[in-house]
Amino acid sequence: MNYLKLPVIVLVTLFYAFALVVDRSAGVVYSLLLLLAFAGIVLRARPEQKSFFDLLKEYWPLMLAMATPLIAVVAHQLSTGHFAGRSYDAQSRLALFALVFWVMLFIPLQYMKQVQWGLIVGIVLAAIKIYILTEGGKTRYGTDFIPIIIFAELVLLMSVFAVFSIAWDKKHNRVLAALKVLVLLVGFYVAYLSQSRGVWATIPVFAIIAGIAVRNIPSAYKIGVAVLFALCIGGVFQYGSILKERVSVAETDIQQYTSGTQVDTSLGIRFQLWRGSWILFKEHPVFGVGIENYPAALKDLAERKIISPFSASLPHSHNEILFMMARLGIFGLLSVLAVYFVPFYYFARDIRHRDSEVRCAAAMGLALSLGFFTLGLVDVVFLWWECYPYYAISTAFFLAYIVKRKNLLAQQAPANGVAA
Repeated sequence: MNYLKLPVIVLVTLFYAFALVVDRSAGVVYSLLLLLAFAGIVLRARPEQKSFFDLLKEYWPLMLAMATPLIAVVAHQLSTGHFAGRSYDAQSRLALFALVFWVMLFIPLQYMKQVQWGLIVGIVLAAIKIYILTEGGKTRYGTDFIPIIIFAELVLLMSVFAVFSIAWDKKHNRVLAALKVLVLLVGFYVAYLSQSRGVWATIPVFAIIAGIAVRNIPSAYKIGVAVLFALCIGGVFQYGSILKERVSVAETDIQQYTSGTQVDTSLGIRFQLWRGSWILFKEHPVFGVGIENYPAALKDLAERKIISPFSASLPHSHNEILFMMARLGIFGLLSVLAVYFVPFYYFARDIRHRDSEVRCAAAMGLALSLGFFTLGLVDVVFLWWECYPYYAISTAFFLAYIVKRKNLLAQQAPANGVAA
């Protein structure tokens, strides 16, 4: 089945290069990966000596976690007796994660490292896109096919993946390492242009992960980098007009909301929707109000004077967890927590692995799950279709890299006179 390795790695590389700048490209790549996986199953392939069903048995908690959003939708519809096929679309893509994970195992380890070029190209193209759409930061657009806040977070994540992939390069390749540090700065610039406070909040999370993953570096260097990072952030606060303005607006929003003078501000709307979603969950704790009934439920809250009419017109709660709780009840709560934290577990167990390549692949996975979780506290990431293939492909790719790297280390151990 060697002929599957090239199309799979090409598709993954193209995904990172174009998914955020070319509409529908994410869906095309994801569908093609699924078709390749089905072809491998029909032909009884065994990448890394694992059939598809072997992988299911070994990683069943992860596969189940990715399927829980679909299970939550089915549970609600069973409770009402009303079935709407369109509610299955996005969730079913995540439920097919097992196929994507398995097909990643066809890629040789050296081929997997070439995805770094897709990341670099994708970050550069994304920076050009947001610079054009924001007119260099003068305006803040809403969306093209991805909302600006979601777009900026996915680009920032790609820049974090790129800088962690320095561990994959041949030693002393300083030019490539410098290029990856540069695209990390480009990712920060995209986040800055987005004017999205939720995106900015994920940067300290990524810094903490880096501090845990990076080993064999003297503490003095780590402290120096931390001080430099703090100085850069301080400089942006002092001289960056966009950041200062957004922080000032947040302070004003909170004052107006608490005083009751204006509740339909950026933060005021969020506070209303968080409260409203909690009320909907308490009134429908097991199965929620349902995906299709959520807009009507918000209008009912507005009629009851719990939220404003304008807040009732918005499509989501600006909080992933509360949104899932309101729409799908306790099943929704458990499903979104499973999607975040079961992959988190698989990556966290290798964040201190002795091998730097394994460790940094685990760091990429942690950045992915915690990045989605952190942004999900102030927005709804999984409302947008592109986020499903992004999360599934990235989780599968980093886990597959860890599996293949560990297998290679196990094979090398006897040759080096070390017990496997």
